[in-house]
Amino acid sequence: MRSFRLQLTLRFGLTMLLILLVTGAAWTVLLRVILYRQLDRTLLALAEVEALAGASASSSHFQFHEGVFLTEARHSPSELVRFAELWTDQSAPVVRSINLGQRDLPLPVDAMADARREIVGHATFKWEGARYRSIVYPLRLVGTLHAKHYLEVAGPLDPVDTTLWRSAAFAALLGVIGMMLAMGGAWWFARLATRPAQEIAAQAEAIEAGTLSARITAHAEVAEYHRLVAVLNAMLDRLDRAFQAQRRFVADASHELRSPLTVLKGDIDVALRRERGPAEYRAVLESGREEVDRMSALADNLLTLARTDSGLPPDRLQPVDLEQVVRRAVERSRVAAAEAGLDMTLDTSPTATRGDAGLLERAVGNLVENAVQYTPAGTRITVRCWTAEGCARVEVDDSGPGIPPEHAPHVFERFYRGDPARSRGSGAGLGLPIASAIAAAHGGALELVRARPGALFRLTLPAAAPA
Repeated sequence: MRSFRLQLTLRFGLTMLLILLVTGAAWTVLLRVILYRQLDRTLLALAEVEALAGASASSSHFQFHEGVFLTEARHSPSELVRFAELWTDQSAPVVRSINLGQRDLPLPVDAMADARREIVGHATFKWEGARYRSIVYPLRLVGTLHAKHYLEVAGPLDPVDTTLWRSAAFAALLGVIGMMLAMGGAWWFARLATRPAQEIAAQAEAIEAGTLSARITAHAEVAEYHRLVAVLNAMLDRLDRAFQAQRRFVADASHELRSPLTVLKGDIDVALRRERGPAEYRAVLESGREEVDRMSALADNLLTLARTDSGLPPDRLQPVDLEQVVRRAVERSRVAAAEAGLDMTLDTSPTATRGDAGLLERAVGNLVENAVQYTPAGTRITVRCWTAEGCARVEVDDSGPGIPPEHAPHVFERFYRGDPARSRGSGAGLGLPIASAIAAAHGGALELVRARPGALFRLTLPAAAPA
């Protein structure tokens, strides 16, 4: 696993090294230009002095002022050594400075060509194992007496090259030192920057299942970590609510299963206390079967919730004629609605979606059964099904008293039951939660549009093209 501190240190150090090296290279190039121009100005000034002195003579004889040239010697600084030589238009030597002896300076072709055009020529060449910089000065610029003569003045480049190499080495040394200092600073800075994250992680690790109510407080007031702490605390809130809901769910499921088991066990114990006739045993068996049916229905509901909570596999998403699903769900409840004195109407249009037809029929059936169970006699239940705005919608609307405000926010909570006096039957409080879970598993939603007067539930699903 990569270390953020190490990565930050390396990247910061390498970035600083690159910056310093680029800066050093740019400085070295600039220094080279400056030193070369300075040397060129020195050579040009010397050439002008010698050219003016030679042009002022009354004859074509030319003689250097040897005092401005130094003979190469150990005690003479190399940066002060200069050489001069006079050339004819045919590149033939005329006179040399004394420190040249019998040697001739190399005459650069390009510089001589520039001088013939009355332009001071510049050139760099290698001579006797060393590099030199020279200029070729046309004497016609100062008079006609030496119009066909060209003066070459040269100086060694060793001092310039030495200065440049020292500058480059110094820049490289600064780059290495700067990189080391930058890496040290980056390591220290990264340590400070990651310490809050480590403290936040330590607090998060200390929170266990039994302490989900605790919250992370480390560095919550720091702007850079405020959002991280807020996100973690929000996640802990969701986990805490889910954990509490899970505990309530397990407790409620256990209670719902314990009740029929208790009744079943009590009936069996009573039946076993003495000998009874066939009719009494039959009554006990019928009562036990009712409790078994109740437990079977509860187990089936719990299994449906578990399946829908984990999502539907793609192979179960098939084209579904939602209008027919609604019609079947309504027909199953018509007898119960008629016995309860309810008027049930159906208003549908061709509607299609994709999903599991059985689960969707169960969701709609739960909505209709819920309306039948909680709507008083003499009222109406209207079931609608249509397509609008790319969505398939199913509404179950009743004209009863509706749902009290204190119960409305909890109608989709599992095992939640409202006022028992309003119900004509008993249930585990899973009908609406199952319908909501089925809607969510199909990418839709179930909502309570109106609580009172009269409850209006709307099931919304993604629409599909009719088969």
